[in-house]
Amino acid sequence: MNTKDKIIETGNQFLIEKGYNAFSYADISKKINIKTSSIHYHFPTKADLCLAIIEVHQQRILSLEQSQKALTETEKLQGLFNYYLFLIDKRQICLTGTLASDYHSLEEKVTEKLKEFNETILSHTAAILESGIEKKEFREIRNCRLKALELLSMLVGLAQIGRLYTKDKIQVLMNEIIENLKL
Repeated sequence: MNTKDKIIETGNQFLIEKGYNAFSYADISKKINIKTSSIHYHFPTKADLCLAIIEVHQQRILSLEQSQKALTETEKLQGLFNYYLFLIDKRQICLTGTLASDYHSLEEKVTEKLKEFNETILSHTAAILESGIEKKEFREIRNCRLKALELLSMLVGLAQIGRLYTKDKIQVLMNEIIENLKL
C-alpha cells in the first residue's frame, strides 16, 4: 500500500471511530510514522482528505452494486444491512453518521460530496426496493425512494445505537425490518 492510500485508510479509521473534528494530521502522522508534511503533500487540507475518504466509500457502494447482480433483492438488501452490522461489530459509526454530526463545521465541498455519496446509497437502495416489488419479493411500497430514505435513516441510527447494544440484538431488529418488507 502506498503512502497516499495509508493516509486515506488511517484517516478513515479515525473518522469513523472518533469523528471529523476529533483527529488531526498529527494523529495520522503518529499512527503511520510519517511527517505531517507528507500528509499535506497528498492532501493540502483536512477537507481534501475527507473528500478522498468519501470517494473510497462511494466506490465501495458502486462495487457492491456490481458484485450483487446475481443475488435476489432480499440478499442485496441484506448485504447493505450487513455493512452496518460490520460497523456495529467494530464499534464504529458510518460515514454519513459521523460527518452529519459535524455537518455545520465542514467545508461546503465536503458537504456536497457527502450529499453525492448519500444519493448513491439512496439510489442503490431504492433500486433494490423497486426491483424487489417487481420480482414479487417485497410488498407494494408507495414511494420506494422515501422508503429507502427511511431505511437508511434507521441504519445510520442503528450504527450509532449499536455502540450501546449487542450486535445480535441489532441483527434481530434488522432482520425484522427486512421481513416487514416482504410479501
